[in-house]
Amino acid sequence: MALVFSGALASCGGGAEDVGTLPAGGGRYPQAAAQGVDPRGLETASATLAANPYTHLLLVERNGVLVMEDYFNGASASSAFDVRSVTKTVMSILVGIAIDRGLIRSVEETIGDYLAPVVPSLTAEKAGITIRQLLTMTSGIPWLELGSEEQDYSAFVSSPDPLLWILNRPLEYPPGEVWNYNTGASHILSAILTEATGTSAREFGQAHLFGPLDAEVGPWLTDSRGYCFGGHGISLRGRTMIKLGRLFLDGGTWQGRLVVSESWVRESTAWHRATGDALPWGSGYGYLWWKGRDGRTGLEFTFAVGYGGQFILVVPERNTTIAAATAWSGVREADTNFLLVLSTIVEAILPSLG
Repeated sequence: MALVFSGALASCGGGAEDVGTLPAGGGRYPQAAAQGVDPRGLETASATLAANPYTHLLLVERNGVLVMEDYFNGASASSAFDVRSVTKTVMSILVGIAIDRGLIRSVEETIGDYLAPVVPSLTAEKAGITIRQLLTMTSGIPWLELGSEEQDYSAFVSSPDPLLWILNRPLEYPPGEVWNYNTGASHILSAILTEATGTSAREFGQAHLFGPLDAEVGPWLTDSRGYCFGGHGISLRGRTMIKLGRLFLDGGTWQGRLVVSESWVRESTAWHRATGDALPWGSGYGYLWWKGRDGRTGLEFTFAVGYGGQFILVVPERNTTIAAATAWSGVREADTNFLLVLSTIVEAILPSLG
């Protein structure tokens, strides 16, 4: 994604009004005011995205209450969408669950610890790359994506063996030194997870993440070896996206049941690397989570991001999670839609969270 911020919301109807005194209940979002959310901000966001023919959904949950659940262009609560790089954040959660269960010992283990038997050509320098470096986008493996006119994604995904394609690339930097957004390197984590657990990422995720959330993972694209792609390709419903956000707001528990450890929630959402503002409002990076701050409201948030307008935002200070999904396949306006959706969330919804 070669993205340049262009103030998308301002050009599509303006931002939210100041919260001020909340309107009484009723209207389109009757539970909003009771949760301290100004429904006028939700209405602004809905109107902005409803005007876009590619919007699928926009959901807002605060204090465990779903105050906004809007679907567009034929989508519904039962629709599951390929949410692109939100897959990376799911992969981060699954790695944490595997560590919690002792199936992976720590983030300091290496590619070689798990993949040497299945990739005999693995070089020593690649074998030494750690799981932490894959999680923080500091593997040193070259990749062209954000901010680049050239893109490596198509060559990677269409290769006869995507795992071998990415592992055969000569290192560009020493591992651990330079942050570079890398969908191919994220795929290595899926292979590690499968070799560590003996099941696919989808099977492991359904058993230990989505099942406990009373949710179901949708289709998940796989490579020629049968590994689920670790950087893209998972399909999720809107309410499932909200549940993932709520899981992290509640420290890894869902309705009193521990799903992923609180220590992993803290560690994976901590600021580990600066991104050089590779995305609007995305100046920091955790373990396959982006870190953001809105200068207008002062709110900090952690968010999962997918090409074309897929998001899960977690706003701890407001006990709120927000989900959005947008059509992207074959859509020439995908980069524009990405900015439209993100700016709508930040400029209309965040100020409405009193």
